[in-house]
Amino acid sequence: MKRILVCFCLAPLVLMLAACTSEPAAEPDTAQSQQGPTRSITNITGDLYRAQNDNHFTALLVTPEGIIMSDPINREFATWLKGELAARFDVPVRYVLYSHSDFDHASGGEVFAETAQFIGHENMPAALALSSNDIPLPENAAAMDANRNGEIERAEATGNFQNNFALFDANEDGMLSGAEIARGPVSDVYPPTDTYSDRTTITLGGKSVEMIHPGTQHSANMSILRFPAERAVFVVDFISLRRLPFQTMAGYDLDAWLDEIRLVENLGAEIVIPGHGDVGTTADVSEVRQYLEELRDAVAAGMKAGSSLEELQASIKMEAYSDWGNYKEWLPLNIEGMYNMLNP
Repeated sequence: MKRILVCFCLAPLVLMLAACTSEPAAEPDTAQSQQGPTRSITNITGDLYRAQNDNHFTALLVTPEGIIMSDPINREFATWLKGELAARFDVPVRYVLYSHSDFDHASGGEVFAETAQFIGHENMPAALALSSNDIPLPENAAAMDANRNGEIERAEATGNFQNNFALFDANEDGMLSGAEIARGPVSDVYPPTDTYSDRTTITLGGKSVEMIHPGTQHSANMSILRFPAERAVFVVDFISLRRLPFQTMAGYDLDAWLDEIRLVENLGAEIVIPGHGDVGTTADVSEVRQYLEELRDAVAAGMKAGSSLEELQASIKMEAYSDWGNYKEWLPLNIEGMYNMLNP
């Protein structure tokens, strides 16, 4: 591992899109809103656990010398988790291993800063840095700029910008600039204290976790966590088991994405723990790849026959996957996304 000496550099403009397309938490019903978020800690195997905050999950490996965990998710959950772990295991969190920098997975790590080291891929500091360039507001934000001053004030913000205003507002001046929006809502992401480039292994209390960079799909700073002794892997966002990929799959390169999925298939894991959805196996990962390949072939055949996007959405059913989560809601969007990938 290498130590970060400087972590201020230009944030890629593509983060402007990522900031607005991160998968949202499910909207709770009224009863759940009154009761608070659904939270739990579940044993997976041996000393490996998964912790839940509504539809987001993180992985935990307990050792005699402390805990190695993945994403803190958000500050409120991290505070709850810290108390639960102290009560159950009586050892502190020693490592926080980031899956990637998206705010809905990486926020809140400061809760563990007194005891933990924070490790992320070497591209993560750039994702968290605020650009010094004069970046104009993106189109979706510019439409909110009622007074045309080039910034979004709190009273003007709607949707994702309103819900996460403080997380976008890096300088806390009550206005969102183009640079802050390009950076994304990451103000509560505690920066990594160490980074790695391709693979690294963290060892604590006689146990180990391997961090693997699969590529740049979904996030340029994505990491897979592999637990060798437990024959398990933790994957976030670019693979979800037994449910359709998120909406239009925006930002993915299909061939590179399939290669990343194949990498996970070849890790020899018996247990696959996703950041969203159900725990499964490598066979479930293979089904994700097969779904994408079958969808690609169906859309490509329709395009070759001259079908429009609307005709493809009406005719392609992917019935073998009808029992997957979000099948009805997201299949038309998946078809649209595949159409765009094949017809850039």
